[in-house]
Amino acid sequence: MDIASSIKKYKNSVIRKYISLSNDEIDVVTKGDYWLSRKYDGQLWFYCKSNKNSKIINSNENDISTLISDIKKELDKKLSKTKNIILAGELYSLTKERERYGNTISGLGDKSKRKNLRLGVFDLVISDKLLSSFDEKYKFLKKNLGENSKDLSHVLEHKQIKHSDVNKHFKEIVIKNNAEGLIVRNDSAVYKIKKEETADLLITGYTLGKTLNQIRSISLGVFLNENEILHVGSCGNIPTNLRKDLYKKLVKLKINSNFQKIASNGSAYNFIKPEIVCEIKLLEFQGDKSNDEPIRHLKYEYSNKSLNATGRSRSVSILNCNVVNIRSDKKANFEDCGINQIIKVSGIPKDEFKEVNNKDLPKSKIIKKEIFKKESKKGTAIRKFLFWKSNKEKTSDYPSYLCYYLDYSEGRSDPIKRKLYPFEDEKLGLNHYKNLVSENIKKGWEKHGA
Repeated sequence: MDIASSIKKYKNSVIRKYISLSNDEIDVVTKGDYWLSRKYDGQLWFYCKSNKNSKIINSNENDISTLISDIKKELDKKLSKTKNIILAGELYSLTKERERYGNTISGLGDKSKRKNLRLGVFDLVISDKLLSSFDEKYKFLKKNLGENSKDLSHVLEHKQIKHSDVNKHFKEIVIKNNAEGLIVRNDSAVYKIKKEETADLLITGYTLGKTLNQIRSISLGVFLNENEILHVGSCGNIPTNLRKDLYKKLVKLKINSNFQKIASNGSAYNFIKPEIVCEIKLLEFQGDKSNDEPIRHLKYEYSNKSLNATGRSRSVSILNCNVVNIRSDKKANFEDCGINQIIKVSGIPKDEFKEVNNKDLPKSKIIKKEIFKKESKKGTAIRKFLFWKSNKEKTSDYPSYLCYYLDYSEGRSDPIKRKLYPFEDEKLGLNHYKNLVSENIKKGWEKHGA
């Protein structure tokens, strides 16, 4: 049994296809019969047993079997008659209040808190017997693991409901009893339904779209401390009237920066003096990447009329967000838009937000570089092409390779245009580099330098 590929296949075909909804979008759930369970705020781990060997790992193959050996031993005992099996479960911390993601992290790192950890199993990935429907899987899990949450390992309780009952259960479980959310599933779809959160975030930059005098998207941050700002994500879901208002405000605040951020359409962000706060609605702040590694983003500081990167820190990504309004009543400071908002919603402990200094990151290596020049009546034009390996993909959230294109024309009203394209595959990146050169360098251009 290839455990690693089975887990990755499960994450790609099941977990990543969860449909995230707010409670205002419950009507989106297709009519029919469903299994409903409470969503626990923890971390996804897999109990894997092949013949007589067992372990508890994540999709990145990190093994925590020795840290939670009591949970593993209990599962070994409950599944002693099973030869091959992989279970998907939520590792959470059993507390009097609602469990939090941060409590799980603390439990793994602090031996005194480890006794509170539980593995709530919610799915069967692989077993000796072919069990195709969730109904069959759930019966197997209940029979072998039980539903007693006092046990170190147990199956999460599921109820069979009608589509029309989802809203009632949401009010009872999430609103009244403060659970993180609901999981509503059948053999065709899995819905993750959560209450929307709000946060007051600092606008740090913007991109422009094709529509004149309107903002396309904004980059967002929070104050990590009194001076440093931590990037937490971007948002393009902005009401039309706000796109126009933001344009009027943000273009006046444009400043220089020692780094670049690229939008999904390839355009570079314009950075601004950090003084505008906006209210964001979101479903959650995601703390880990798809490979289960903690998310890290740039942190930067505003000084001498420039927004400059100072390093990297533990951070989050915003999921399912939209801009509500501009908070003119809020100030751009630690008190009004600080890291405490992220800690409150995500449950990540404050101690987790540690920095990685830029000077400690590996240096990049240039693979290809070409500069072309052309003279005309309108002046000098320069086109620069650069392809390099970041060497930072394992220590941060940089892409492995980057392709850069600069177009400078002395006679244009907007003389400098830039594009930056990230790649994980060197061949694809080099091919894109060659296409950029062939498409943009025609007759009249002369190679200049190297």
